Amino acid sequence: MQKEKNRSLDTLYQNCGSYLVGLSEINSKSYDIILGKVKSTPITPVTNSSMSEYSDSTYNIKTEIKQQQKHLSNKEISEIVVKYSSGISTYELAKEYDCHRRTISDSLKKQGIKVTNQLMERKGVVELVMQMYSEYCKPDDIAKAVGINVDSVRKILKENNVYIRKSWEYPRK
Repeated sequence: MQKEKNRSLDTLYQNCGSYLVGLSEINSKSYDIILGKVKSTPITPVTNSSMSEYSDSTYNIKTEIKQQQKHLSNKEISEIVVKYSSGISTYELAKEYDCHRRTISDSLKKQGIKVTNQLMERKGVVELVMQMYSEYCKPDDIAKAVGINVDSVRKILKENNVYIRKSWEYPRK
């Protein structure tokens, strides 16, 4: 029985040549035998490939992605400092200077400026959000009216221990 099994594995291996084949349930117990055959056979490149008309560089596998980082000039950094100090968020600045929010944040930190969630420090924003919510305005509507993100509205409500209503708890219009 074992000799017959080895013979069928030899046939399988000869038919497949040097190609790597997956092991089915039937062959999984014979893994050591197949592995021994694969290890003892020299690797030969495939020459009759339909892909041979393409250059090798076309199918190179990239192992890492490199992104061009935005380098802000000293002038841009000083402008960012002034704008941030006047209340513009890092998200808005990142959009304006066409870079990532983290680039803005890192530049501000290098200038010795503490980067915080300024939304909570803006005068009247928290009070306005709280008032509008108490008047049964939905967070989406509040966000549009105040000019902030809906997640920021929810964060303000959550930090002020306000119950966030479900959609069916609002009065119908």
